[in-house]
Order: sequence, then structure tokens, then C-alpha cells
Amino acid sequence: MFNKLVVLLMPLAPKFLVRIISNRYISGEDTASAVAKCQALRSKGYLTTMDILGESVITEAQANEAREDYLTLISEVVTSGIEKNISLKPTALGLGLSEDLAFSNISMIVKKAYEAGIFIRIDMEDSPYTSKTIGLYERLVKDYPLLGTVIQAYMHRALDDVKLIAAHGGNLRICKGIYKESEQIAYQGQDEVRQNFLHLVREMLSQGAYVGIATHDLYLIDESLKLISELNISADKYEFQALLGVPIVHRLEELIQAGHRVRIYVPFGSDWYAYSSRRLKENPDIAGYILKNMFRFK
Repeated sequence: MFNKLVVLLMPLAPKFLVRIISNRYISGEDTASAVAKCQALRSKGYLTTMDILGESVITEAQANEAREDYLTLISEVVTSGIEKNISLKPTALGLGLSEDLAFSNISMIVKKAYEAGIFIRIDMEDSPYTSKTIGLYERLVKDYPLLGTVIQAYMHRALDDVKLIAAHGGNLRICKGIYKESEQIAYQGQDEVRQNFLHLVREMLSQGAYVGIATHDLYLIDESLKLISELNISADKYEFQALLGVPIVHRLEELIQAGHRVRIYVPFGSDWYAYSSRRLKENPDIAGYILKNMFRFK
């Protein structure tokens, strides 16, 4: 109850307080901070993916600016020696304005990344962009195979999308989904979403396609491990993924020690306030945990 109350009061909280909480989720405002975080995680056995914070833009100039930021990031990843893996949101590159604009910007990023040996993950956003995002992925992956996208398990259409992409050996991150969607297109109950999540993971593993199992739900981690064992899947065909700062570090460390690949999503940039607010709404326990430690509540 305390944790949910904290989140409800977040819009009234001073920005500096949100910043303190956001430090758990965000590596910093600049590339140097993100690179340092990735290097620290690598020393502990983690894989990483970097992402520049920012979502839907309202002008073409903003979309093009985001493109240039990603092109610069690619160069910095190459010289830093960190994991060659970057995630991006298509609306930050203009998908909400024009599919042609988004394709132009994302294709420039993917091309440069491919030439540098860097994998790009096209993130999935809310339902108006589902088909458009998959369309972008399918257009680009033919020429640039170091590419993946994301399928959200709460969507009714998810299994059909996974079957199509898995049949061609695609690389997918499977997550539950965080956007508010109607019951006409998305499952609403926790059990329904969980079971569909596992159906999607099974489909990917059965098809021999590479899957990122992106969840902080310990039940889903355990059930996914059972699927991996049941299907006798080698460790190079999947990985577990988690957001920076989510408090399941002990479980993630256990996975690494058992020989599983674990990737941490490392966001950075100036748009930290909106991102932090979303993360806290998804996981109110974090707000309470941090505040209790700040003020030594027992």
C-alpha cells in the first residue's frame, strides 16, 4: 500500500526526488556514463544493450536528431569495446509521423550498425505501431541480419506474429507488455499473459530461433528454464533479459552462475523523468524500497 501511494504522489514530488529514484534505472545522461555502466556489468558476467531515452517525436527535425544521436552512439560503441548491442524505439525516429521517415532513419542506423558488427533491437510500443514495427523489421532484416524486434505476450495476435518470425529464424525479445490496451486486443489477466508468454517462448525454442526471455517475473523465469531443459536447448539459442535497476539481481546472478546468458537493458539520456515515472508505475516496490532506505524506515 505504501509503495502504491508513493507512485500516486509522484506527479507532486519534487523533480530532484524523482531523479534520486531514477538513478537506479538509468545509467546517466551521457554516453560515457552508459559505457561505464556497461563495462561494470560486463565485469560481473552480464551482457548489455544500450538505449537512448526518448519516445514519440512531433517533428521531422526531432526524428532526424534522434537518428544522428544513434549514429554517433554506434561509433562510440565500436571504440569503447563494450557489447555490440543497441535498442531503439521507432517512434523516437519518426514512426508516429511517417512510416517512410521512420524507415529512412532506422535503415541508416541499421546499415551503419551492421557494417560495424552491432546488433540492433527495434523495440515494440503500443498497439497503433505493432504492425508498422513488424513491417519495418521484415523489410530490413533481409539485408541486415543483425537485427531483432519485440513481441508482447499480452497481445492476442502475438502467437501468430511469433510463428511467422520464428519460421524464418528471426531474433525476438519476448516480454509481457507494459502499455494499457483494450480487452479486445490484449489479455488482461496475469495468468492469461503468463501462459501466452510461455507459449511464445516455447514456439521460439521449438523453431530453433533465438529468443530473449525478457521478464522480471520469477515464475516465468523458472518455467522458461523448464522449457529449455525439456526441449534440450543449447545456451547459445536464448538469453534472459532484464531492465537496469529491477531488484532481482540475486536471481540473475544465479542464472549467470548456472551458465545462462543474461542481458541488462541500459538506458541513458536527458529524458529520464518520463522513463522513471513509467518504470515506477510498473514496479511500485522500487519506489518504496528506495525511500525506505533513504529515510531508514524499518
